[in-house]
Amino acid sequence: MSMRRRVSSILLLTLTALSLAACGLRGELERPPPLWGDPQDYEESETADTADEDGR
Repeated sequence: MSMRRRVSSILLLTLTALSLAACGLRGELERPPPLWGDPQDYEESETADTADEDGR
């Protein structure tokens, strides 16, 4: 493999990796509603999930 082709391949792989790493959601992720059961039952349990964010 020639030196120019090797450098081009490394550059292409690096740019691809950086562009894929930049994909995704930022900030808080929202939890979708449950598929089964009453959604209100799950809303009450959300307070237990937020208590963990305090570090307690």
